[in-house]
Amino acid sequence: MIDPETLPVGETAETHPGVVVERRHVLTTIGVLFAGAGLPGMAHARRLDPRRDAYTYEDFLKEAVPLAKQLVGDTSLTGQDHYLLSIAALAVRMADVAPPEMRQNGEGTEIGANEGGDPFTVLHWRMKAGSRIGIHPHGYGNVVTLGLEGEARIHNYEVVGKPDYDTKEGFRVRRTVDQWLTPGATNLVNLDRNYMHGFVAGPRGARGLDITTRIREKTPNRSLEIAKDPFDADLSLWDARWKT
Repeated sequence: MIDPETLPVGETAETHPGVVVERRHVLTTIGVLFAGAGLPGMAHARRLDPRRDAYTYEDFLKEAVPLAKQLVGDTSLTGQDHYLLSIAALAVRMADVAPPEMRQNGEGTEIGANEGGDPFTVLHWRMKAGSRIGIHPHGYGNVVTLGLEGEARIHNYEVVGKPDYDTKEGFRVRRTVDQWLTPGATNLVNLDRNYMHGFVAGPRGARGLDITTRIREKTPNRSLEIAKDPFDADLSLWDARWKT
């Protein structure tokens, strides 16, 4: 094994199998050794220099998969927030992800899947200008949505009170997020916060990822219908019902 402290400043060497260090100064060397000491998502076969190196989808998986496995077990409200924010912090480093084979998923929208996620799946979607993905709840999996290209307007909602996905009666929802999703931006769906969302693509269309993690039993698909005008604009409340 090579002692990193004996390296000339600026030179690199492999100190352990798969662990490469560059000596810049003492603190940098110590930081790199800690990064390879077993912290989830920190052990890299190569060190990335954000000034020069592209952060690829493969780099994302190397860091996100072990981190997700460590955090996914805490399904509380705050546990999900911690999980989603941690995955999002890695996802935003990807400038682009190559689209997989795509299929039609409604008028003006296509969807495919990038392989390799665990415990999450990575859906890749593309929308033509002005196309829509209707408002729908996520009853079983939380989501990090990442913008890659173009822009889409996203609205998130929550049911006022406890949601009943089987009711045929009307109910009230609150719009919690009104956002333009642009490249590098994220929209987070926690199963207990912001758990319904819908998309409208901008004039250039849109493309992005849905990093979805299943943490409950799968539930039937639902679509939300909301009134054209708010019930209370100041409180952002709307009358709504499930589409039949």
